[in-house]
Amino acid sequence: MMYGYDAAGFGGWWMVVAMGILAVAVLGSVWLIVHRPGTGAAPRSSAQEILRERFARGELTSEQFDEAKRRLG
Repeated sequence: MMYGYDAAGFGGWWMVVAMGILAVAVLGSVWLIVHRPGTGAAPRSSAQEILRERFARGELTSEQFDEAKRRLG
């Protein structure tokens, strides 16, 4: 018998486990890189919010604001 040549009695299964751990590590790293916080574009404001901001900055008159608000619904 040749003891000691089959990875402590586990046979080839230790390679399957090691490959699984490596795959999880690689896929996890890729997922973390793609889903990093702060990399996505900032969420866009709704049209109503933009309209209110422009009115507050004085870019729109009261009549323009009312007309745009009516059109937006």
